[in-house]
Amino acid sequence: MQYGGIDVSVYQGEVQWEQVKKAGVEFAMIRAGWSGYQGGLNLDKNFHTNVEGVQKVGMPWGVYLYAYDKTPEAAVISARRLAQELKPYRIPYPVAYDMEDPQYLHYSKGENTAIARAFLEELQGQGFYVMLYTFTNFANGYLNMEELRAYDFWVADYREQVGYKGPYGMWQYSNVGRIEGIGVSVDLNWAYKDYPGIMEAASLNGFGQPDGGEACRNQLAEKERELAELQSRYDALEAEYRKTQIKIRSAIQILES
Repeated sequence: MQYGGIDVSVYQGEVQWEQVKKAGVEFAMIRAGWSGYQGGLNLDKNFHTNVEGVQKVGMPWGVYLYAYDKTPEAAVISARRLAQELKPYRIPYPVAYDMEDPQYLHYSKGENTAIARAFLEELQGQGFYVMLYTFTNFANGYLNMEELRAYDFWVADYREQVGYKGPYGMWQYSNVGRIEGIGVSVDLNWAYKDYPGIMEAASLNGFGQPDGGEACRNQLAEKERELAELQSRYDALEAEYRKTQIKIRSAIQILES
């Protein structure tokens, strides 16, 4: 099996998702944002707009986070923050850690591997199907990929054949694609697994829990119950206060008589 998709961020501007789907695109990987040196999440300003767009046209989608984390501890913080942002959604494609920033060229294989593993392990532990994204030369020269074989891999390689010899689930084969509905060039990808089927069968990425709309409704209902309980307590306290005031006045009248 083979599915054709794209990956997008704020740099693709306002995407016309109806046109993109009509052009034959089968899935989209959407940038959630980027992490900080000490961890966290800086949200891509088009993330939620793009998510709303793909969901509206019924296109399967996944997520990626561009990495700047300097330590495994920072990567864990980033994974936790991203998990919070993604909890309301059901995400049919993987959640990827995009490790390609030039700073990592100055780190050892062991350091880079530890950072990637920390992020992937933490996010996977929170119920997400995770994958690592990077280029062939980075995978070959700057990571101990054997230590990361427990995680899926999305490889970027713009040659006719992938130079990485290990297993991978997705291949980014071009960064100069042109797709109707997107006014600038866009990355093109092949996916080789039925990711939506995997997520649903394994109850990952929000499958097996209420969808975003139902989750929001449940949260609202819970807040309304909490408010009603607080109002009930307030009413009881107010009634008790009034009774106490009446008793005080009665006592004063008796003392004055």
